Parts: sequence; C-alpha cells; structure tokens
Amino acid sequence: MGGVTSTWRLAGVGLVLAVMLGVLGLRLWTIQVTETDTYTAVAAQNLIRVVPTPAPRGDIFDRNGKLLAGTEASLAVVVDMGLVEDEFVEDLAQRLSAFLDQPAGDILERFDKANSGAQIILAEDLTEQQALTLLEHREDFPGVAVIPQPVREYPGGELAAQVLGYIGKPSEADLERPDVKGTDVVGKAGIERSYDDVLRGTEGVIKYQVDASRSVLQQLGEKQSTPGNNLILTIDSGIQGQLQESLEAGLGLARDLEMAERRKALESENGDIRTRLFLALEAKQLEAKRAAIEAAAAEASGEDVTATDEDSVDPDTVIEIDEGKVLGSLYPGLPIDNDGVCVPVQRVEVGVGSRTLLSGINERTMRLEAVVQDRSQRIAVVDIDGEQFEVEDGNSFATTLRVIAITDDAIVVSHSDKWCPVRAVGVVEDPTDGSIIAMASYPSFDPTSFVSGLTQAEWESLGTINAFTNFAIQGQYAPASTFKVVSYVLAMEEGIYPLDRPIDDRILGDENTTTTLPGDETGGEDGASEEEPEEEPAQPVPSDSELKPLTSDTDEYLCTGSLRFEFNDGSSQVYRDWKRNGHGPLDLHGALQASCDLYFWEISLRIWNERSDESGINNEDLWQEWARSFGFGTETGIDLPFEKPGLIPDRQWFREEQRKDTGRVRPTGPWVGGDLMNAVVGQGAVLVTPLQLANGFSAMLNGGTLWRPRVVAEMVDQEGNVVDENPKSIIQTIDMEPGTVDALRRDFQQVVNGPIGTARSAFAGFGPQVWSVGGKTGTAEIIKAVEDVQEVDTAWFVGVTPVLSPEYVVTVVIERGGSGGKVAAPVARQVLQHIVNGEGAVTSLEAGEDMD
Repeated sequence: MGGVTSTWRLAGVGLVLAVMLGVLGLRLWTIQVTETDTYTAVAAQNLIRVVPTPAPRGDIFDRNGKLLAGTEASLAVVVDMGLVEDEFVEDLAQRLSAFLDQPAGDILERFDKANSGAQIILAEDLTEQQALTLLEHREDFPGVAVIPQPVREYPGGELAAQVLGYIGKPSEADLERPDVKGTDVVGKAGIERSYDDVLRGTEGVIKYQVDASRSVLQQLGEKQSTPGNNLILTIDSGIQGQLQESLEAGLGLARDLEMAERRKALESENGDIRTRLFLALEAKQLEAKRAAIEAAAAEASGEDVTATDEDSVDPDTVIEIDEGKVLGSLYPGLPIDNDGVCVPVQRVEVGVGSRTLLSGINERTMRLEAVVQDRSQRIAVVDIDGEQFEVEDGNSFATTLRVIAITDDAIVVSHSDKWCPVRAVGVVEDPTDGSIIAMASYPSFDPTSFVSGLTQAEWESLGTINAFTNFAIQGQYAPASTFKVVSYVLAMEEGIYPLDRPIDDRILGDENTTTTLPGDETGGEDGASEEEPEEEPAQPVPSDSELKPLTSDTDEYLCTGSLRFEFNDGSSQVYRDWKRNGHGPLDLHGALQASCDLYFWEISLRIWNERSDESGINNEDLWQEWARSFGFGTETGIDLPFEKPGLIPDRQWFREEQRKDTGRVRPTGPWVGGDLMNAVVGQGAVLVTPLQLANGFSAMLNGGTLWRPRVVAEMVDQEGNVVDENPKSIIQTIDMEPGTVDALRRDFQQVVNGPIGTARSAFAGFGPQVWSVGGKTGTAEIIKAVEDVQEVDTAWFVGVTPVLSPEYVVTVVIERGGSGGKVAAPVARQVLQHIVNGEGAVTSLEAGEDMD
C-alpha cells in the first residue's frame, strides 16, 4: 500500500506543476501577443534623459586675497537636441527667435550644425521672469531647459590680463584630453591654460523622465556640480596696477618723444620735406648721368662693358625716387591716430569698388578696383591716389602697406610705421624666492570680452597689435647695456680686466670715425655698427701681446670715445662708444655706472685672444658659460605657457645657422671676435625675455641662487583648505664671491644716485629713500640713423630695492622707445616709488636724460 500511495503523491505534484507551467506559459503568450502595445506604452513612459550641468571654474586670487577671476551665476537657455523631434526643429527655432530676440536663421544654423545629442547654450543672463515664462510654457518649448550656467568674470578688467589668460571653446588638441568635451570651456592662455585641470570642476547631472516623443514628463533628480579648486597667486594687485599704468604712460611718452624728434628734424637745415625730396632727386639724376657718360666713354674706347640699369639711363631721362625711402620716419603717409601721434600699425579692410582713407599727416585714398583669380592665387588691383598696384597675399607696396589677406571681394592690409614705439613690457620679481609680484605688457585686453564673445572685428583688431601675447615671457629682445652686468660678474670672478692701452691707441671724440663690428648687421647703440667696414688709417696698432692687462677691479682704464685694436688674425678694427667724447678714466665700477662700452669690449677681446685650445682655435665660450649660468638662452620654467628661450650665440650656433641658410648670420666666413664683442654689450644675436633678465639679475643680486619663477603659490578648495602647493624651487646655484655681490649692489645704487650714473636724472624727483634704489640702463639700436633722423632704439631699465638687501627686481622694456635713461628708467621709477614710498608718492612721468 505504501508504494501505491507514494506513486499517487508524485503524480499529484506533477499535475500541479504542469498546471502552473501551463498558466505561466499562457500568461507569457498573452503578454507577448495580446498586451504588447500596452506594455510598450508603459515602458516608453519610463525613458530617462540625463543632462549634464557645467561646473564653476575655481576662483583666482592675488597674494592678498583680492579676486582676479571668479564665477558668476547665470541662468542659461539650453536646448537638448536629443529631446527635439526632427519635425519640430524649425517651429522651435521660430518660437525661440521671438522669445530671445535672435534671428531664427542663426538658431536654425546652430541646430543644423549640432549632432542629435548635443546641448546648445542659446542665451545667458536670463532674468527670473524670462526663466519663469519658459518653465510655465514648457510644452511650447520641447527640449528647452533653464539651467544655472557658471559664467567667468574678471572684476579687474585688464588687470594682469596676460598672466590670467582667457577661456574659450576647446581646440582639436584640447579634445584629445580624455576629460574634455566639445561643449566644455577650457583655458586658452595664461594661468587659465596652465592650471586648467585644477580650475575645472566636476560637472553635475539632471535626470528627466521623458516619453516616447521625448517630451519631459518630470525631473527625477539632480546631482550638483562641484566647483574647481581656487588658486592663490604671487601677484600683488597694487603693484600690478601701478606697473600697468606706468607702462601705458611710458608708451605714450615714447610716442610723443618720437613725434617731437620728427618735428625737430623737419625744422633743421634742409629739413623740410620738399627740400629733402629735391636734393634726393637731384643726387639720383646726377648719379644716373655720370653712369651713362662713363658707359659711353668706355664703349668709345672699345672696352668690354657690361651695362647695368644705371649705365643705360639716358641723361635726359626723368628719374623717380621712392619718397618713403628718402624720408624714412618723416614720410607724411605713416599712420597716425586722431591726435596726430604715430601708431605702429593699423588694420585696414576695403571691399571691391569701395575706398577708404589711410591715416597720416597727408591722408591717402585707397580703393580696391578688383580681385582676380590667377590659378590658385588671388590678385588684388589696388589704387592709391591714382597709382595702381597688383598685389598678392603677403606683398608689401605703397611704402607703408602689406597685404594680410585677399578674399573674393575684399582686401585686408596693415598700414605700418616701423619707427613708432610699439609696446611696453614689465616684470616685478622677488629675488629671494622667484615669486612674480607683477607682470604685464601694453597694449593689453580685457579677458571678460572672451566670455561674452569677441566679434571677428574685435579679434582681428586686438590681434593686429598682439594684445593677447604675454611679451614678458614671449618677447625676445636685444638686452643692450643691461647685459654688461654679465661681463662685470665674469671680470670679478675670473680676474679678467682690460689691457692697459696707451693713449696713442685711442681715438678721442672723432665724430668721423665709424664703428666696425665684423659680421654684425644689427649693430647697436652699444657700439653702433656700419654695414660696410671703412678702410683703417695707415697707423701702427700696438700688438695686444705687448700690452699688460689691468690686475684689479679698481685699476683705472681710459674710457675714450673710440677704440682701435687688432684681432689675432691681424685685422685692425675701430669701435665707437655710445658717448662720442668718452668717459675719462674709469675702473670696473665706474664703467658699469657710466655704461662705458670700451671697458667691456676689452674684456671680450682678452677672452677672445687669450683663451685658445691646442689647435689654436679661439675658445671664447667663457662668457657664454657665465651668461647661461644665470639662465639666459633657455626657458626659466615659469608656470605659464608659451615661454620663449632667448639666445646666447656661440660658434656652434653660428655654424648651424649658416648650414641651415636661415639668413640670421653671414652666409660665409667664421664666427669672429666682433661677434663676441657685440654679444657682451647685449647686441648682435643675443636675445632675452624681460622675465629672463629679471630672473638673471635676481640671481646676481641675491648671491647666486637662480630661482624658478612662479605666479601660483598654492591651490585651495572651496573651504579654503590648501590641497596642493607650487613651492619655491631652485634651478641652480652659481658660485659667486660675497665681494662680487656687494660690489654689484653698490654700483647699481650709484647708477641711480651717483654723479656719473646713467639713471640719475630719471630718479632726481624720486623723493624719500632714493638711496635704497639701484639699477642698470640699456639702449639697443634696432634701426640706424639716417642723416638727421634719429635712430630707433629699444629702451631698458632693470631696477632693484632695497638695493643693499634686494626684495624687488623691476624690469622694464619699451620696444622702439628710445634710450634707457630717457624712457625706461622713468617708467621703472614710478613702480619703485610705489613700492618704496607708497601709492600716493608716485610722481608724474617725465623723460630723463638721453643716456645709455
């Protein structure tokens, strides 16, 4: 019986399971077949759409807690294209056009360019009423949301603009970063770029429930975005503001002085334009007639004559001259502003059939006649006051014009004046740790303009004057006499001083003697060169081997107006000091204070002539070694992008430039002593950035510690807790004797305060504690003088305070600004007055004496 019972029980369980499986199968069949539409509709109602919300960038503060860059809350209209049905796109654009007062065509164009899942910010800074209206009429604006949008603000406007940088849409290179999307905003320059990863926060998300037609049913939740970390800079806003104000004023002063020099030149004998042109034309005609007569005589005598253009000119032919070349900076067609003051460059655009006026003392009319296509090249036909030019992209024409671009129906040209002062640049550094206290170049820009969006015209206008470039780290200039400090330190440390040349080996105040710097085409006020050497007088030149060198820094050297000497290859050369009548007897310290060229040329001559290797080739690298030890010729490593390295030239570099045929050096011939003589006075091929000069001087003045400059001190979170630091860092330590450092500080003090100092007049009205200030001037000639038209110089000054225990090094350069003592030193004086005596002690800017 027990076996039968078990069998019935198992059968009963199996029957129950079969029934249950049958019911389950029937239910599944019912769901899949008869209730599909019902469940599809329910599922569609549960679609989730995740919309990211941007994170505020971290704030940027100066060293005293002043906000330099922050984030302002803004309500933005954001269109999520993933929630807009294709057939409703045009209708939505029309509705948004009416609501936002934007052209519907522009909105449609943005819709068309976006992919299906993109989110487009159409408008920012909505009022609360506008936001409420959109929310109340959500059904009329599918896919449109009002999302809090962090907007960058720069409350100081142009304050520290090149240091801070600006933000913008990511480039292709930016998009290669794994954390960057096309809709993001990233740092494009300055700190915003260098510390972009620190400043960018973590985006949040909003979850929406949407139906099958992608209409939002409800908001399911939100995860708040996390702001980026904040930065504390080494910048002092007070000193930064003074530096920028002084640089702007200094550039204005330099341009006013340039215009005054032009007026003075025009008032001189034969100075008026008509007389100059007449004399130039007369000389050209006389030259042509002489050449024609000589050619005819040679032909009559049966000589084999190869005619030149001048030879073939008929004596009665009318000769034309280029007025721009004859008049130089006095050419009346150079660009000016509304006040009649020169400007270095103006951007001019004109369409086909249109005309415009080119500014100048004498305005010129420019008309674009046509643009024609010649294969792959556009050619513009331009009329300038009745004279026609056919020009291509990049061509220079009509004396002052260069083609920037040619389109199908327009031409863009730059109208430039190469004599007009271009910009002013400055750096203030703490020599005790490399912190940058202030850094600026002028002209500048307001980073806020990138937030609201620059127009194409604004972008091009600011780009024309390179306002976005940080010339403190990207501008490379000949440092001129400021670089004599390198040779000063070398002399003290290596015991290398000038040869004691007899008075017969000097040329005293000979204005007719030209300086010859072999192989140099740039020359400089610190030994102005001529392109072609002149023959030397037939006078015996004492051999350097017969002369004894001075033995200490206090031995006096007769620093006259010019120097005649022999290189070890037997060639005789003459160099001329910037002070034509000389300085008199000076030791090393006086030579630095008065900026005597001859003294430092003599140091380079001794290096050149006395340091030889076994093969007899000059081993002149001692000076380069010292220059490079102070960081010249390489990037400083500052925490800002796009820094330039500068250049310390040597034999190897020279040969490489010749091999590459770059045009930067002579195509043939060796590296010679004249090249080194150029370099030691900061001319020739030497290039430095203003930051390099500030940093190198800081190392010399602090006793030999070369710091890595920095603009960011630390990173803090939103609660003010330090999360990371950018600690002070030593690049290298230079072995300097304490006596060298002390002497250099005292001599800097005398440059400002001493009777022969080149900056004494610029600091005459400094006020209290002027004795605590020192510095060094420099003047780099970049365009030679033409008759009575002044040469063009770049002005330098490096200042220090307190000079006997340095805490601030101030570097100022005015590009094409004049002499260091006349223009750059007064600008630095204002900054130093602010530092030493306070903001209220800064006196008005006035030109100093015209000194190197």
